Amino acid sequence: MNKNFRAAEVSIPEIYDACFEPIGKSGWRSNIVILLSLCAIGIGAAAFAGQLYYGIGQTGLHIPVYWGGYIITFVFWIGVAHAGALISALLRLTGAEWKSAVTRVAEVITLFTLPAAGSFPLIHLGRTEIFYYMLPLPNNRLLWPNFKSMLMWDVFAVSTYLTGSVLFLYVTMVPDLGIARPRMKGWYRTLYTLLSWGWRGTAEEWKRVMESAALYSVIILPVVISVHTIVSWDFAMQVVPGWHSEVFGPLFFVGALYSGTAAVFTMLGLLLWTYPSFKKVITQVHYDMLGRVWLVLGLAWAYLFFNDFVPAYYAHEPDKMDYLYYNAFSGSVYPMLCWFLVIGNFALPLFCLAFQEFRRSIMPMFVLSIIVNIAMYIERVFIVIPGLEIYNGLNFNTIPYTYSATEVAIICGTFGWVIGGLTLFCRIFPILPYWELAETKARQVEVDMAGVKVAYFHAGE
Repeated sequence: MNKNFRAAEVSIPEIYDACFEPIGKSGWRSNIVILLSLCAIGIGAAAFAGQLYYGIGQTGLHIPVYWGGYIITFVFWIGVAHAGALISALLRLTGAEWKSAVTRVAEVITLFTLPAAGSFPLIHLGRTEIFYYMLPLPNNRLLWPNFKSMLMWDVFAVSTYLTGSVLFLYVTMVPDLGIARPRMKGWYRTLYTLLSWGWRGTAEEWKRVMESAALYSVIILPVVISVHTIVSWDFAMQVVPGWHSEVFGPLFFVGALYSGTAAVFTMLGLLLWTYPSFKKVITQVHYDMLGRVWLVLGLAWAYLFFNDFVPAYYAHEPDKMDYLYYNAFSGSVYPMLCWFLVIGNFALPLFCLAFQEFRRSIMPMFVLSIIVNIAMYIERVFIVIPGLEIYNGLNFNTIPYTYSATEVAIICGTFGWVIGGLTLFCRIFPILPYWELAETKARQVEVDMAGVKVAYFHAGE
């Protein structure tokens, strides 16, 4: 058998040990990650408290730039969150045998990045303590939310998607909780007993889990597509240079998949560094197959990205040409960021991912995933800021937007929330789906062909 395909070499008990080894344990590596995350969260919380006390003036927002780092980071996190559950759903529906090692990782990424994304519209309000004014609740002043506002659309879209994602993750986790329950001790056993709902592993229970997972996979697809399209309409519905684009819907959707896949590779790299035992079940084959998906998404996103600009450049559309010139040739920092975006999102990843040896390497893929998501964040900066800076056409009234220390601290706090939350999740719940990995192993058969062992999967009945 190919030496890189270790799944056939690992027994089902070894898979169990690998999946549940982190539960209740605190290694020095995970402690470092959690400590740094708590520091970031503390700094972000202090900055947010200062903004509540002193007001929205603590940010870098000014005339005419009313949307800044908070909305940029909202779009970034919402893209990563949408891709997590969508990748899992697509892999389940296509029946990819290698999906088992990455599906729950993608789902858990959604679990923590979606609240991080949803917090930014509230922080952006300035008066966060009266956020409930946006809720359609009867009141003495007869105030009602403006349902024509795109930010109101985001409230309903994010809440709907969060509900569906939590149910999707929970349904697929129930078998693992029931299987591990007898071996757990202390409050872990109590928690697993409550959440597993008396799981016994009967044929009827397995049938319901399979049907529910398939049903949620189908339901989550249109939800994700519609939600991220709504996020793109935050910009496309407004007549601002660089915003009013008919291609924003598919561009945002495919871009979310692209950045979300990068986030999965980042998370896999952190998991393999923090818990080396995971290398028994997360193999080079998983990296290779997911890397191919990432390459296809990168090509699709490159096509849509340039399709947004080429027609406008050919027709010399005035607003779009001003927007392009401002980004690529102005005397600001944007030209440097523009070239980093092109190299980090297109040239470097599309070249590297074309080689199988690169796709099978853990550290290079980890570094590339970080570069891609930095470039994707910069792409969100280009969407939001430049169009507002050139919108009014009054040069004397255009002050370049810069992030304030408050904004940077709050944004870093959300990164701490996501990374720390994912690490704590690994200590309490299995981040790898044992029952799916064991099922895949049980259906895997080895045959000897000319002295070489080859692994294939038996479809079963």
